[in-house]
Amino acid sequence: MNIVKRRKLLINAFILTFTTVTLGFINTGFRVYISNEIGAEGMGLYQLIMSIHIMTSTFAISGIRVTTTRLIAEELGKNNRANIKKIMNRAFVYSLFFSSLTTFVIYNSSEFIAIKFIGDERTIFPLKILALSLPFIGICSCLHGYFYGMRKIVKSITSDILEVSSSMIIIITFLGLYLPKGLDYTCILVAIAMTVANILAAVYSYILYLFEKKSGFRRIDSTSSNCSLLTISKIAFPIACSAYIQTGLRTLEDILIPNALRQFGSTTSASLSIFGMIKGMVLPILCFPSIFLASFSTLIIPEIAEAKALNQTNRVNSIISRVFKFTLMIAVFASGLFIIYSKEMGITIYNSAKVGDMMRILAPLIPFMYLDRVVDGSLNALDQQVSTLKYNLIDMSVRIALIFFVIPKKGIEGFILVLFVGTLLNATLSINKLLKVTKLDFLIGDWILKPAISVTLSATIVKYIFDVTNIKTLIIPQVLLVILFYFIFLILFKSIRKNDVMWFINAFRKDINPTKISDVGFYKFYNNM
Repeated sequence: MNIVKRRKLLINAFILTFTTVTLGFINTGFRVYISNEIGAEGMGLYQLIMSIHIMTSTFAISGIRVTTTRLIAEELGKNNRANIKKIMNRAFVYSLFFSSLTTFVIYNSSEFIAIKFIGDERTIFPLKILALSLPFIGICSCLHGYFYGMRKIVKSITSDILEVSSSMIIIITFLGLYLPKGLDYTCILVAIAMTVANILAAVYSYILYLFEKKSGFRRIDSTSSNCSLLTISKIAFPIACSAYIQTGLRTLEDILIPNALRQFGSTTSASLSIFGMIKGMVLPILCFPSIFLASFSTLIIPEIAEAKALNQTNRVNSIISRVFKFTLMIAVFASGLFIIYSKEMGITIYNSAKVGDMMRILAPLIPFMYLDRVVDGSLNALDQQVSTLKYNLIDMSVRIALIFFVIPKKGIEGFILVLFVGTLLNATLSINKLLKVTKLDFLIGDWILKPAISVTLSATIVKYIFDVTNIKTLIIPQVLLVILFYFIFLILFKSIRKNDVMWFINAFRKDINPTKISDVGFYKFYNNM
């Protein structure tokens, strides 16, 4: 990967990571604010509406974001800018077809969904309102895929910020007016706010795209494009089906697992408590460090797709190798930290030692959960989306079978077994496929053993120091010290080598052939407007 491309990747990764983390904290804080205003019943009603909306949004998007990113990156790598416009026109048609069809179905069946599936008539109007946002969600996803493919992620990020901020402003401004009228009106307000926010984000993104068309597509004469709706569908549909399965599986699990626990003999209250502790408390904390990997799992798709289009096998392997290494360094660290500090974290975060025990049990899954995310993105970029779909189908079938036959006999132990078998199976199949396609060697010593030894030594030393000094209740300073010692040990064990450091540093040095700042995609944001 040349210096400019590497620099753009690292800068974009930093900006996307910072934005993702910031928006994640803001969303969490806003959810706390909403829950304090509308109470547990209101949050329950809100969550039921959102579960349906997430599913319908998946159908509206139907894989177009990843598909657009990949196709744009391939054409950009070949310098075929005129073809990019053709791809986008066809992508818009694809997106509008699926999103409009989903809108029609959901709008006209909202009464049936509200009464038969959700079991609450108060969700009818919110579902109808949210259905109207689906075409805008589809178009916005299409445009975001374009911006990622062109390596201009700032435009996509500003669209996300506009969507989140406008939704929050509308809700906070009018909540006092709607709340006294009841929870049904409050949920209608939330639906209106989300719909308006999606419309604003789509319009804003399209305006940015119009400036792109005006300034960029006519610069270079290019070869004719073979991209048709069929080409887009062949790529997008397997990705869409995989998303349908993943979203459907989560919804199905949420319904089946409490019922299976009741069959084991648990009361309804106990079943929901077990389910809520694992799915609502433990897993979100275990997955939180992966937010720092979200940017790389998104940004590697255009990088790998472009390298593949140019038949640059070594570059593909280099990108995937570094992503594997970076992912496992974070994942193994998180796994070790949650195992060693599980009790302290359970009490500090949730005031519950039982939650801490469950963190320790499930923490070994972290490397597989984190790797599975980046591996799926890599496989999609390498035209292996059918394999991803196949593995998700296998995962879904095995999980459902275990939920039906194991949880009623084993209870919470069966629930844990479902999580282990499903996660390990999907991750193993995906990783094995990626290694076969790329012929990449899995460096278990550098990527797993050395980080595992490093985090064990770091956490043990720090914990001993704080225990001896009798200040063991200070969790945050301990975690920060563990991170420091962890990287020192990685360097000592040569898991982080000089060439890794130089790879990063060289990206920010002056090029032999200097590049104007206006030529770097990230800095073109305002120049192109």
